[in-house]
Amino acid sequence: MEHEALRKEFPVVAETAFFNHAAVSPMPRRACLAGQAIFEDRCRRASADYFRWMGTVAQARGRAARLLCTEAGQVAFTGNTSHGLGLVAAGLPWRAGDKVAVTWPDFPTLRFPFDNLAGRGVTVVELPKHDGRLDLDAARRLVPGCRLVVASTVDWATGVAAPLAELAALCREAGALFCLDAIQSLGALPLDVTALGVDFLAAGCHKWQLGPMGLGIFYVSPASGGRLDTVLAGWRSMREAEALGTDFRLADGAGRFEPGTQDIAGIAAYDAALSLLEDIGPESVRERIFAAGDGLAAGLQARGLAVASPLAGPERSGILAFDHPDAPGLYAALMRQHVPVSLRSGRIRLSPHCYNDATDAARLFAVVDAFDGR
Repeated sequence: MEHEALRKEFPVVAETAFFNHAAVSPMPRRACLAGQAIFEDRCRRASADYFRWMGTVAQARGRAARLLCTEAGQVAFTGNTSHGLGLVAAGLPWRAGDKVAVTWPDFPTLRFPFDNLAGRGVTVVELPKHDGRLDLDAARRLVPGCRLVVASTVDWATGVAAPLAELAALCREAGALFCLDAIQSLGALPLDVTALGVDFLAAGCHKWQLGPMGLGIFYVSPASGGRLDTVLAGWRSMREAEALGTDFRLADGAGRFEPGTQDIAGIAAYDAALSLLEDIGPESVRERIFAAGDGLAAGLQARGLAVASPLAGPERSGILAFDHPDAPGLYAALMRQHVPVSLRSGRIRLSPHCYNDATDAARLFAVVDAFDGR
């Protein structure tokens, strides 16, 4: 896709230099129109188009599966990342004395569903991270004896991408299940859950995937699906859901984790957002994000501002965090001037996407220079 056509998908660029996709992204125009079309159908025709909508749901599921390099039957729609991780926490048959290892410090959602198991005798073990980077030596000592390992694919504050292959190998050696929170990478960095041997994965759709808020995807591997109980069962959890039968026969694969009526408009918007990423291609999306990050990093370094995030190699992600003598002040100035960023762990966090370019960077640096008196 040509850059000019891609920019037209994001009307936000007219008034905003948006560098906050690690928070809540703008949706592309086609996604908004797809969601609005469902509401228009409801307004004019009620549920007359229901089975056409179901075709859109199936299409979106297929796109999500391709993003993960798996089959559509292994993907369920949830409400958000916390919902997916909660299904894992609630669905595994825990025993008193079991241990769950989590990468830490991290986003709180990563551990809270498992902290909630304390009353059942389950202990959370912290796999230490130092400025976002996993201590693999410590992980090698701590993972053995754990039933489950839960990790973020990318550190939300520093942007350090986790060593997923090494961590997956540790899980296999220790006989531990492997669960990922992929919200800070999915849509920006390619991910192959099959090749990695991931058992479970959860990711909200409103960040790098450019989808709506309140929607998430949940992956269950074919080998591990049978280990997870269906803690929320409803009419859609059944094999022949649309037949509305009375026989309790749970669906195969991930479908059993979708208990009832879904957010069809949100899923339609998500389908359209993923169609944009597919039009560009996952490798090209990553290349464009990294190119935008390179331009930002060069400008920051030219101004004597230290970049804390990796800029090369397997640890690199779409997040670019940098230090500033008055990070809270600069953050406030950027937000006032319609340059959305985040303030995380005392640093400014930038998270460009594939449509950002030098014009956006120029707007950011104009604010930085004015703030620093240049």
